[in-house]
Amino acid sequence: MLSSDQQQSSASCLPPLPRLIWFLLVDSETGEPYKNCTASSIEQSLLTFPVVAQFKKLVHRKISCILTGVAPCQLVVYKNQAAFDRRNNADDEGKEQPLKASRSLDDLGESEEEALIIVVPPPIQPLYQQYTQTQAFHPCQIPFFNSILTATERDGRISFGQEEIPSTHLNTLYIRECYRTIASRILPVKGIHKAIITGTPGIGKSLFLIYLLWRLVKEGKRVLFIYDSINIYFDGNGGVFSWDITRWPWYEHLFWNDTLWCLFNAKSKTESDLGRFPVGLFTFIVSTTPRDEMVNDFKKPHPVPQVFYMPTWTEAELEKIAPLFPAVKNEWRGRLTILGGIPRDVLEITTQTPTSILEAACYKCSLEDCLKNISITSRITEKAAVHSLVHMSSIPPFTESSLCCASPTALDIIVRRKAKEARHKYSELLGKSHPIAAALFRYIFEPYAVELLERGGTFTCRRLVDGNNRFSGIETTLDIPPSKKIVVDKVLPNLTLNQLYVPKTKTCAAIDAWIPGVGAFQVTAGEEFGINEGAIDDLAKLGGDNRLYWLLFPCYFNKFTKQSPHSIEQYAVRIPSPD
Repeated sequence: MLSSDQQQSSASCLPPLPRLIWFLLVDSETGEPYKNCTASSIEQSLLTFPVVAQFKKLVHRKISCILTGVAPCQLVVYKNQAAFDRRNNADDEGKEQPLKASRSLDDLGESEEEALIIVVPPPIQPLYQQYTQTQAFHPCQIPFFNSILTATERDGRISFGQEEIPSTHLNTLYIRECYRTIASRILPVKGIHKAIITGTPGIGKSLFLIYLLWRLVKEGKRVLFIYDSINIYFDGNGGVFSWDITRWPWYEHLFWNDTLWCLFNAKSKTESDLGRFPVGLFTFIVSTTPRDEMVNDFKKPHPVPQVFYMPTWTEAELEKIAPLFPAVKNEWRGRLTILGGIPRDVLEITTQTPTSILEAACYKCSLEDCLKNISITSRITEKAAVHSLVHMSSIPPFTESSLCCASPTALDIIVRRKAKEARHKYSELLGKSHPIAAALFRYIFEPYAVELLERGGTFTCRRLVDGNNRFSGIETTLDIPPSKKIVVDKVLPNLTLNQLYVPKTKTCAAIDAWIPGVGAFQVTAGEEFGINEGAIDDLAKLGGDNRLYWLLFPCYFNKFTKQSPHSIEQYAVRIPSPD
């Protein structure tokens, strides 16, 4: 055991306890603890200047959640309970005055028994709340919105009890990870700001607004919610109202201020519907398909909006919600592989076969429609058929987008139907960074290049090298003997020398064509094109130098560089433009 001297020495080594300032909140009308509060404390070291004015600000910040509508300067402080009890005495009976703002706290609130008494006045009702008594507002009659505050999250879903989400038959909302990510970049932003949520029609942008609404209402925010024909106002204090947009005093800045959030679903809306709001006075979130005319004016006033792109659904995500759509049963996986990750197409529109949906969409689209660069600035409508064929996608943090075909089936349908028209537009296809343009070009260019190999002749080529000299290389020629192509199942050793072979399907071989004694050929429609897995094994079966020749359109011949794996000897071959 430690001796008394050792105990004293050990105690002297401990850091001193922080000086605490004790306080108790009291209701100014009843004199009782405010909202059932008990005594609490703060560390004096947190105060830059230990005076009453700074103390009130720090207390207000610490417990702001229960001081809604009360400013720090409205708080009144007495030095202890006894002083508070004498506040109404006559002057000659020892009436106590509140502490002055400049009063030092050095000798006050030293214990719970001597806690400072902070008197909280009744909250001042914001003027904007008074408008809920006007003709513009009526108690909300839609049960879903009246009960949203009580909705709970469990296992990644929000349950709304018996109430269905408007415009759906769902009473639960599956929370996609992208919902959480996008919300995490919107909700913490301080001050007035704007955001646009966009993506392919049917992706779930409207449901994201429901999720965001739930989050905001839980946090006690004032929210205007515009959803189809529904206009709902949440006053931040539990009040839920429907509001008549035609009766609203749009000029009233006491309502339109930085405490308000507006969630605007642009489905079935026009730019004039959006334009009537005094954007810039409050936080405004718009959900819309890619429609430039809808958001063009919205983007202009300060602040510049954040833009987020909703990604297509994965198979794992769709599996979570598939039981909510019993009509598709186990068919949804097959629909997914053809229609792509759009829930509306995969789970809801089930009266047509997936292929017929794509065929009909392709029939309605011109080649120009298929090649449009779909983005937030696109001038296309929500109902445009091209949305069934081409999807927008994105990866975290979902601030940039890319285009992809709905599926290999969709791409095959487009290529077959539009190839004839595309043959006359080589230059347009080359100039577009679009997945369909590249596929069409390859679809047209590959058989043309193979046809030239059949004819044989002398082709300009250059060896591809590594390092700083990868764009250089001495041009030389490649002589190919003429031969009629033979279609085979796969690359085999000991085939006929100088004979052109092509695989029956793309899955049969890792290369597009080969001539034993010459090498393998790969057709590409761009500046970069990865070497397929298995190419090294196929090359080894050809014997000789195992060279890989890239068949390139003239504009790519000088730009093309060596592809990985670099151990393969590679050459660029210029294929002349078709007449």
